[in-house]
Amino acid sequence: MLQTAMQRMGLSSINSGVLALVTTLLIWSSYFVALRSGAQSSLTSFDMALLRFLLPALVLLPVLYRSRRNIFKAKKRYLIGISVGAGLPFYLLSVIASGHVKAVVGSLLVPGVAPVFVTLMAIVFYKEKLSKRRVVGLSIVLVGISILVSANLDSGAENSYLGAVFYILAASCWAVYTISIKVAKLSGLELAAVLNTVAAIGLLLSLPFGFFETNLAATPWVQIVPQLIIMGIFCGLISVVTYGHAINELGAELSVCWGALTPVLVSVLAFIILKETVEIETIIAMLIITTGVVCANFKFRKKSIKKRRGE
Repeated sequence: MLQTAMQRMGLSSINSGVLALVTTLLIWSSYFVALRSGAQSSLTSFDMALLRFLLPALVLLPVLYRSRRNIFKAKKRYLIGISVGAGLPFYLLSVIASGHVKAVVGSLLVPGVAPVFVTLMAIVFYKEKLSKRRVVGLSIVLVGISILVSANLDSGAENSYLGAVFYILAASCWAVYTISIKVAKLSGLELAAVLNTVAAIGLLLSLPFGFFETNLAATPWVQIVPQLIIMGIFCGLISVVTYGHAINELGAELSVCWGALTPVLVSVLAFIILKETVEIETIIAMLIITTGVVCANFKFRKKSIKKRRGE
């Protein structure tokens, strides 16, 4: 559907992929700010997950039914990777982490660490050779992450370091998702239908067992509506479709590379909305991590894009 719309606009596959990716980055930026805002409200982790997944799951049920044959053609491990990588496990890890660290820290750790995990999986499972350029790039990323952690996490505060650990675990989930959607060959709407439905079912099944607490009934609508719009509609529906399209058109590595620009937008939004300041050490870490991700991935995808143009 998205690809057809892009073609009607006269956009090439590469240009449509770039447009989809820019849209995704804007939504991701609001995602980390909304996470931090939700963590500071009376909403629980369960409430935020419910707002994130339930509405998209209901909206996409017809898509899930119509595309069920195509979806089940994909290997089960890829469907599991999609459901875990961007579904309930990823989201709960992010929600827990956001309660302990600033929004910009999460926006740096997830896009910054995810390329490291993507590269490791490419080496282990797909026998991809690790070039010197990528080694240098990923090493730069790790240096930037070290600076970020030391600068932004309160010294001696255990919960702050716990937040960083949860964001790193979330980054590993996102790497699994990035690889899975590339090899599963599903459309953006099919991806959204799978991960949102599986997550919503998991949440609803947990209700009778009391695994999670909820304050949804006592939370003012002024706190609920922004979460529902940003998480449920933009993140749950639109960004899943646009990111899936970007992956299919540009590839996993280049998409992750562009994702490293997210912290710049997050730092601006967090300052305006949450009044969170950005220290000079964070800016330095931001520049280092972005440089490392670009260095690690750009050359590889440049060759791939040339091949696409030659096809």
